[in-house]
Amino acid sequence: TEAVHLQSVKVPNKILIGQTITRGHGTGGNPSLGEAAMRDDIDRVINAIGSPHIVIVTGGLGGGTASGGIPVLLEELRNRFPDALRIALVTLPFTFEGVNRLDNARYGLTKILDVADLTITNLNDILLNKIGGIPVNFAFKFMDSILVSTLKSIIDLVTKPSLISISYADIISACRDSGLGMVGHGVGLKVSEAANNAIKNKLLDADLSDAESALIYVVAPEKTTLEEASAANQIITSKYKIERTFWGLRLEKGLQYPKIMFIATGVNSPTIASLTGKTY
Repeated sequence: TEAVHLQSVKVPNKILIGQTITRGHGTGGNPSLGEAAMRDDIDRVINAIGSPHIVIVTGGLGGGTASGGIPVLLEELRNRFPDALRIALVTLPFTFEGVNRLDNARYGLTKILDVADLTITNLNDILLNKIGGIPVNFAFKFMDSILVSTLKSIIDLVTKPSLISISYADIISACRDSGLGMVGHGVGLKVSEAANNAIKNKLLDADLSDAESALIYVVAPEKTTLEEASAANQIITSKYKIERTFWGLRLEKGLQYPKIMFIATGVNSPTIASLTGKTY
């Protein structure tokens, strides 16, 4: 909704929504304006998406555009493409950002959880506890890098040839109507170390043991043994007793260290329960 900011975003396809609503000046942190802006241009946005099998909608909650616009978009996608999997990937504001932004985030997240199949949620407050001592611009870039890595990993596991594949049907099985989700990324000298780092790096206060399903995507050097490659799945299934796991493995030429992404679905978060008044 903010024309000047959108101009600075270096991506090939951009849509400025709500020009008749906000005149290109943003929503001023008003979710109602975000809703109106998305509705005003919903056909343009949907036409740009096409006829999807999986849609991932991402944004930082707390302002007006994402908090108001994302639920409208997801609801319209559900109405027009009921078979498409709808994944929301959102970040909640720092507590120190104030009551208004937290209220906006609550408003948006509650609606998103009702219309998305899976809502992967990251808490900025956990990021603050982990890396609060680094410069603020690097901290925000770190969160952005997590969002980008998550998007890239999901796209890669669907589109890139793998030695052991996670199928579209597997993703549907793990994510359809699964509620709240969390993601973790890790790198290590061994797959086992990368898996443990991914668990440590999660940015939601949810217990993996509560998860209904998990997608585990391993990208490892070519000479990785089967025993080592399977360590991530073994760690998550044996330690956290997640019965339904889907494990993918891709070997990458020239890769020095293995890297892992996991997505746990159907989890419970004390912070989200407190924020929304519901347990998902």
